[in-house]
Amino acid sequence: MPQYDCGEADVRLLEQIRRFLTEQGEASGDFLKSAFAASSFPKYIDRLVIVVYQAGRKRLLVARRDPEAGVALISVLRAIRSHARYGDFDWDEPHCRLQIDFIIAPPGAVDIMRVGTTLWGDDHFEPGIDGLRFTHGKRSQYFLPGDAYVRSIMGMTQLRQWVMRALQVETLEGVRFQRFTSESYISGEAGWARLYRGHPLVGPVSDEKLRQAADLSLAHIKAQQQADGRFLYYYDAARDSRRDHEHPKRNPLTNPYYNILRHGGGILTCLYYARLYDDQSVMPTVRRAIDFLLEQGRTYTGSNGVPAGYIYYNRKAKLGGSGIALYALSEYQRLTGSNEYRGWADQLARHLLDQITESGEFIYYHTYLDKLITQEENKNYFSFYYPGEALCGLASYYKHVCDSRDLGVEIHKKVSRALRFLIVDRPGLRAQHYTSLPSDAWLMMAINELWDEPEFQVDMYKDFVFQDADAMVMRMYKVNDAPYPDYAGAFYYHYGDHPYPDGARCEGLQGALELAGKVGDSGRTATYRNALRLAAWAVLHLVNTPESVYFAANPGTAIGGVRFKYTRQWFRIDTIQHVVSFYLKHMSHAQQTGEM
Repeated sequence: MPQYDCGEADVRLLEQIRRFLTEQGEASGDFLKSAFAASSFPKYIDRLVIVVYQAGRKRLLVARRDPEAGVALISVLRAIRSHARYGDFDWDEPHCRLQIDFIIAPPGAVDIMRVGTTLWGDDHFEPGIDGLRFTHGKRSQYFLPGDAYVRSIMGMTQLRQWVMRALQVETLEGVRFQRFTSESYISGEAGWARLYRGHPLVGPVSDEKLRQAADLSLAHIKAQQQADGRFLYYYDAARDSRRDHEHPKRNPLTNPYYNILRHGGGILTCLYYARLYDDQSVMPTVRRAIDFLLEQGRTYTGSNGVPAGYIYYNRKAKLGGSGIALYALSEYQRLTGSNEYRGWADQLARHLLDQITESGEFIYYHTYLDKLITQEENKNYFSFYYPGEALCGLASYYKHVCDSRDLGVEIHKKVSRALRFLIVDRPGLRAQHYTSLPSDAWLMMAINELWDEPEFQVDMYKDFVFQDADAMVMRMYKVNDAPYPDYAGAFYYHYGDHPYPDGARCEGLQGALELAGKVGDSGRTATYRNALRLAAWAVLHLVNTPESVYFAANPGTAIGGVRFKYTRQWFRIDTIQHVVSFYLKHMSHAQQTGEM
């Protein structure tokens, strides 16, 4: 991974650039040449590009070719000063951000229809690392390497479509393409930051950085919560839009999509934060969110005539939605000692137990589009993740809320039945849903939760967790085998895949780390701890910081979001939830074990 420390000479260069652009004081070409000569930036190049960003303004890009970078820099800055949109920007203000790209080697011809992200060798195109210069007629334009990050582009089809829109053509026939890489920097209040794949360098992972990420995300969650308790569900920082890519036809203003299961996950993140840092400022956010959650509750008479309840939303009653709701209410009671939501917790627990059939398989939907789902129909509504979410809820309830001996016996009996089905029977019955990279992090977390109770300390359970955790570690890019440096710590299904930096799997692996410590498996403890530190570094690349949202039209909404992928600008409440919850659990465990 590139390394960069912005020294005093580089800071002085930025000051001189701003002086030159505002024509203030000693902002002559000679002073600028002298400042550039003293800087650490490349001196001999093919061409230089500067991009200007300011929130609410269309960006400005100017490129000039000259083998002497200092000459090219002055040429670019003079072109900016004479540009028709020069007056749109506040040149002397830090929020006017300057990106400077040094293209060292001349761009080389490339067949844009031949290269791809899944190919290797000369035909491989890496979003965020490779850039394009494309020419149609006499007009040339640039797609800088970091533009994949800025434009939220990850695939070749999307890139080709973007080029056609930029050129206002319906076909790429007759368009000439050249590929290049660049050394890229972005200005900030403290000087310059080096960009890699469009994102400022993360640097070595530290608990301070994990805390900063958690602080930014919690501030975002609190600031963006609606009055009725809902969280900001989805945001696209590249387009300043709440239009969900999974529901593109839904107007986010007149017909917004919301997911109650992910809403419950947002509550959990807030509770973990409050517990680790003893921060009560987040509790009003938690209570508003719980109130909205329970407004979606429905009650009925369960087995043996006992009241039961479930969460109903979008005309569905998902097993996972009720499971995460119970998890949140149980963790709330654990944190606060208050039983104000005890009645709902009891009813949700009884509902989840009623959803466990004699075979141990859960009923995945109590209701689907207002239709009651029978056991016979259940096979048509399978969900891989809902059982683990339900078991997390039951585990936390069993440990922190339940005080009825009879109900405790029933939970042990039925949960044991469900675990046997999930570990022994499901792999054969649902083999098509299993992949080379394990994904049932919720089940791993549930078993870790349950292990605190002696009656659930069954070898088969821990063996499942360790088997999945070992496979996750095996399918994690390491520093010495990552195709690109920032792949390290991300997962893959097949070596060479685009990286999967995944907070949910990190939570599952964190559960495995904690379980390894509980059973005294020192070898796995060390293996998982090392893997998780690398994974923590990888997912830091997904966290929107004030430094990383230089392109955003609305930085206030973007900061604190945690994106899906390295060059995607989409984020959702659950992408925030999983990464931040992982960080909070990881730091909490480190404190408890003295590994800080």
